[in-house]
Amino acid sequence: MRPGSEEKPSQQRGTEDGMVVLSYILAGLLFYGGLGWLGDHLWKTSWLLPLGLILGLACSTYLIVKRYGSGA
Repeated sequence: MRPGSEEKPSQQRGTEDGMVVLSYILAGLLFYGGLGWLGDHLWKTSWLLPLGLILGLACSTYLIVKRYGSGA
């Protein structure tokens, strides 16, 4: 915790978890979207970028649910 910070440890942990979730989503979209864009560019198609974005979002969601899902 930073000196002078009034946040409770549980609030700080929630902020860290939120940043991890956001980074998973952005990383999945950027990585698989980038692969889709590259495939579109190389093979002169127009459907690999949307497919890559959807796949990246699905994989990110899976990882988030796997990590933070069942709290029981």
